Amino acid sequence: MKKTIKISPFNRVEGDLEIKVELEDGKVREAYASGVMFRGFERLLKGRDPIDALVFTCRICGICSASHSAACSNALRDAFETKMPANAYLARNIILATEVLLNHLTHFYLFFAVDLVNKKYLGSSANRELTQRFTPFEGSSYSKVIKARANLLGVLGLFAGKWPNTLALQPGGTTRPVNLSEIIRAKGILVEFQNFLEQDLLGSRIERWLENKNLQDIDFWMGENDHQNSDLGFFIRSARRFGLDKIGKGPGKFLSSGGYHLPDGSTWLKSGYFDGEFKPFDEGKITEDIKYSWLKGYKGGRHPYEGVTEPDVDKPGAYSWAKSPRYSGNVVEVGPLARMINDRDCLVLDLVGDLGPSVYTRVLARLHEGVRLLKQLKIWLEEINPSQPFYIKPEKPKEAKGTGLTEAARGMLGHWITIEKGKIENYQVITPTTWNVSPRDSHGNPGAVEEALISTSVEDEKNPVEIAHIIRSYDPCLFCTVHVLKMNKQVVTFELTP
Repeated sequence: MKKTIKISPFNRVEGDLEIKVELEDGKVREAYASGVMFRGFERLLKGRDPIDALVFTCRICGICSASHSAACSNALRDAFETKMPANAYLARNIILATEVLLNHLTHFYLFFAVDLVNKKYLGSSANRELTQRFTPFEGSSYSKVIKARANLLGVLGLFAGKWPNTLALQPGGTTRPVNLSEIIRAKGILVEFQNFLEQDLLGSRIERWLENKNLQDIDFWMGENDHQNSDLGFFIRSARRFGLDKIGKGPGKFLSSGGYHLPDGSTWLKSGYFDGEFKPFDEGKITEDIKYSWLKGYKGGRHPYEGVTEPDVDKPGAYSWAKSPRYSGNVVEVGPLARMINDRDCLVLDLVGDLGPSVYTRVLARLHEGVRLLKQLKIWLEEINPSQPFYIKPEKPKEAKGTGLTEAARGMLGHWITIEKGKIENYQVITPTTWNVSPRDSHGNPGAVEEALISTSVEDEKNPVEIAHIIRSYDPCLFCTVHVLKMNKQVVTFELTP
């Protein structure tokens, strides 16, 4: 029997997402992910001074605003052909890594783990403990992570001046130099955050977790001491018990532009494209398709430098405001899993090799990346020399193009700017969620999330938690907004037809 499930808005994600799946005999046959809010920042920027882009683009997203600042300033630095001091690279990496850590915490505890107390799992032996930990507002882990997250924000205050919407990240470096006293304060904040990570999330020292290189190591770690009763331990046990290692495969192709730029021109996390083989990343192979987007202007795929963002609300067949980015014409996944794969992380490569891409491997890769970032943050703090400069003033050209790539929490983020007569002629942005939650392209290929949903078995059409697990494993962020409220109740439309 054929049925259709439509959820609008799909909650506990960043922004306005509508999901429609067509079921046949309890299995998803077709899936459609729709971004139902028009962004239009690209249109706001045309004709402005290039530096104005820094003020506007950091407001594209509240929860990853520093990442947009980084991408924008990278694009401007590329266009201006300017350099940055070594301290600026370190300070920017500290800002970005802290923001990513904040995002990963928010995703796991506030967005994803909530579904582990879904009524589907009431009969589970772990349900009582999961409920005590992860119930929104009341769970024991909820209050702890809110406090840990609030304290970690102090690092952004020291290095970015404020967050969100910092203007400290500029083409020539960072305009918030830090002194030795502030570096010591930042170290203290990280020590306190590490205590939370080790006591509550891991139940072990971070060094002990990072010794895990394969699935067998994780099994041994789970049986060691009381690790299985940590928040991560409960997730690992529950994910396997609930079958989260068997759903949400996706396209099986992974893209990363490389994360955390270093003074020598390299990146701390390697760039690359993985489709079963490791291949070098080539920015020139990125295109955007708009066949199923409420946009007009061209057919087929275009590189962002030639991109157009013109609304067409009456376009036949369109179902999303998102474009359809492709890499060499392929649907790809971006995010922590893609980063860890392309960085050749031993643990994640083994997990994907044994279990394949899944909800479980995607979420575990995100948490694993967070642990790696905390360790690296302390190294970058040690490398800063407060007596050296953080900023070099650039010269602005009249005619130029620039590409700015960075790795935000949810994946590869790109900004492309064209400058003519000293003003912005064209500005295009591809966010991580545009990659993951794109609609179909000109060849009819579903986006990454759509593909991950297809063939999923849904046990209860009135409680399609399997769909929720898959979508939230990508941590989609369509736009920073609040949920619609009416008379103190969240307005969510859930339709099941026929």
